[in-house]
Amino acid sequence: MARPTLKGEQTAQACAISRVSAVTIPGMTDEERQQIISRLNGRNQVDAFEAAKAVSEDSDKQLERPLIRTLKSGQRPFNRAAAAYAMQMVSTPQTIRALESAVRNKLEHPRVRGEAAEALAHRHRRKSHDVLLAGLRDSSKDVRFWCAFALGEMAENRAVPALIRLVASDKRIVKGFHSVAKEAGDAIENIQTEKTAHRRRNGCVFCVRA
Repeated sequence: MARPTLKGEQTAQACAISRVSAVTIPGMTDEERQQIISRLNGRNQVDAFEAAKAVSEDSDKQLERPLIRTLKSGQRPFNRAAAAYAMQMVSTPQTIRALESAVRNKLEHPRVRGEAAEALAHRHRRKSHDVLLAGLRDSSKDVRFWCAFALGEMAENRAVPALIRLVASDKRIVKGFHSVAKEAGDAIENIQTEKTAHRRRNGCVFCVRA
């Protein structure tokens, strides 16, 4: 079953999250936080992702540590993937580093690594660009796909040569979406035309200090 993703609804919500910096949002209660983490770690995949989406309604920074724990040691791949999804709403220097580590970890399930790459698209540090660039050469089609997506959102010019190679050669399909080649082509279009406003001299509009 394909889980809900930011790719369809993606940029409006993600951009809004990344640009809100000084807004005070009431935090969750301890009980609400415990319920969220319990659902993220539960046996039901749909409920785990519903819990992850609920985090976007109240991105409580106190969820940082339990989300990182779930990403690193959640029992099932979908538990860890749901934690990665939620981390784009609870973005801190620590969650950014944890997502980077997940992308790089070749022993991790490809779905988790791909989810982590997607989560870095709209909230990351400058070094994250390099992590995602390396991911374009990964053996996992999911990692290549989502790194291409994220780099397109960042309008990362350095990705273009590798993306051109993927367009020409990578016809593998990612379940629920399309080929890596098509995603790479979409990323090139974003980098060269659609998302040029996202580019900055030393990174992109989504880069934060971390």
